[in-house]
Amino acid sequence: MKYKILTPNEQYNGVTEGVAFANGVGHTDSESIKNVLVNDYGYSCEVAKPKTQTEAKPKKASGK
Repeated sequence: MKYKILTPNEQYNGVTEGVAFANGVGHTDSESIKNVLVNDYGYSCEVAKPKTQTEAKPKKASGK
């Protein structure tokens, strides 16, 4: 399961507990890291939605 971690500071860019954050958002697969970030740092968490097949593949540009 992938977790989306949100910091209280929406402008935070850095690494906390090994998770890279950009604009206050980071991702991890580790439930234990998620728990540390939520319980010890006061961050919030959402379960990241998996990308659908169409979202995951880049669209091809037309050659016209």
